[in-house]
Amino acid sequence: MFDWVYEMEAKECKVQDILTENKKFIIPSYQRPYSWTVDNAEQLIDDIYKSSQSEENEYFIGSMICINKGQNQYEVVDGQQRLTTLSIIVSELKKIIPIQGIKDDLQKRVLPIDVYSDETDEPRLIVRKKEYDLYKYYILQDSKDYKPEKPSDTELVFISNAETIRDYLLRLSVDELKLLAKYILQNVYIVFVQTDDFASSFRLFNVLNSRGLPLSNADLLKNALFESASTHNKKSEQIESAWSQIEDMVGVRRLDKFLTLHKLSEKKDRDRVLQKGFEAFIENLQQQFDGDAIAMSLMLVNSAKNYTKILENDFEHSSIRRKIASLSNLGVDEWIPPVMAFMNRMARTEDFNLDDFSQFITAFEKVYMHGWLKKQIKSQREMVCYSALVAINNDMSFDSVINQINQHADNSGFIAALDEDLYEPRPNQVNLIKAILLRLDMEQQDESVIKTYTGRITIEHILPQALVNEYWINRFQPQEHVYWLHKIGNLTLISGSKNSEAQHYDFIKKKSIYEKLNSKSSFDLTKDVCNSSEWGLAELKMRHEKMKTQLKKLWLV
Repeated sequence: MFDWVYEMEAKECKVQDILTENKKFIIPSYQRPYSWTVDNAEQLIDDIYKSSQSEENEYFIGSMICINKGQNQYEVVDGQQRLTTLSIIVSELKKIIPIQGIKDDLQKRVLPIDVYSDETDEPRLIVRKKEYDLYKYYILQDSKDYKPEKPSDTELVFISNAETIRDYLLRLSVDELKLLAKYILQNVYIVFVQTDDFASSFRLFNVLNSRGLPLSNADLLKNALFESASTHNKKSEQIESAWSQIEDMVGVRRLDKFLTLHKLSEKKDRDRVLQKGFEAFIENLQQQFDGDAIAMSLMLVNSAKNYTKILENDFEHSSIRRKIASLSNLGVDEWIPPVMAFMNRMARTEDFNLDDFSQFITAFEKVYMHGWLKKQIKSQREMVCYSALVAINNDMSFDSVINQINQHADNSGFIAALDEDLYEPRPNQVNLIKAILLRLDMEQQDESVIKTYTGRITIEHILPQALVNEYWINRFQPQEHVYWLHKIGNLTLISGSKNSEAQHYDFIKKKSIYEKLNSKSSFDLTKDVCNSSEWGLAELKMRHEKMKTQLKKLWLV
């Protein structure tokens, strides 16, 4: 089956024969970023240290699979996580050990220095372009000028692992450090596998992804795009540039989530089953783009821009920002694909414009919130999402898209839900209440103002959950308390955690607590409550009806 295996040569090598003057290792563009966690890094150094203190003469740390590019240069197909971490360990040992001869030997293993000019050469390991300066100058040379103020996800991995390794080594004595350095070079072994067959590298990359960190769909797709480019004699630099943009916008940790939502945003049918993972993108590459990896990469860049715009709520129109904020506050992402689909179609064609998008997001928010207030399960709520996707991706007219959304509207069910008990201590329901209350709070602002809410936000029952204080006992019958307790009119927002001791105070004391907490994050809804001198059944009913009227104005279709 794998007729390319015979082209490989494998042998056991000491680290001193890997990190040596006549070898240079390059992380190719199609590789995943450096991803080992601090736990991975600490586990490796701890295992090697314990082995050095025992009677074990050999310690194997796995394999490296490389393509021999000639002139002692090797592309690392598998094993970059271990090799990168190992180079950081050697570099940190070089910084800490106070003996110049050992320092010099370790120095040339990771970053050679020209003895005549005192200039550094390229590192033995050439990491990705995006992290090259950080790795060469900050990690290997400790130049603080190259430590970024706002490191990317991958830069943070380098920095955190270097700090973890340094902290571990600083606990050791000089003799232990010397022994450890010698042990790493002479007793730690790697199975070094090399091939000169460039075409087999991508197959190797996929087959061997069970080693170390399993490859994500993003890793596999990136690899497939590079493979397709090489097959079609296209330059890979454009793919590298496009993927770099996507990583910068989305973040390495969110890549798989973005790709899943992007794939959902392309659905043309109402089938809730999504073709899983990487295979769906490969089919798309062949069928939609005829194997043109560059065209597909540029499409993904545009989709990533729109995805990021949604996550950051980076819209010029305040009315759009309010609706996106309201949807975001629900704490789910099922609504994102139809919004992405509309934005992607806007970028792809000229049949939709920004005014259309504003009308679309208005219609979608209304109908989608109907489902939430009616306490529909996820599969029921998602039906409006799939209807919108089908209409958008099958090139229906704008009016048809809106009609497809409005078919899921239920004004009578929505109105009835406003008089139901809204509060339940379930995560989804708590998120819904916060989203509704924050939406109402935003509506009290000027149209040009979009408030941002930071810190912890808590839902507060104005009429407390237990009738133990005389103030409340005198104003509410037990049956009235039960009926009104969890209605929208009895709920407001406070900043920070609830003060359990304050939950049953009279209204005057509660107001003083609200005003104190409201100074941290101002809620106009809560200010209005504090403007009342009394809180009885009449005030609660009046507030409830006012909030119902506001919500009907927002979300009736």
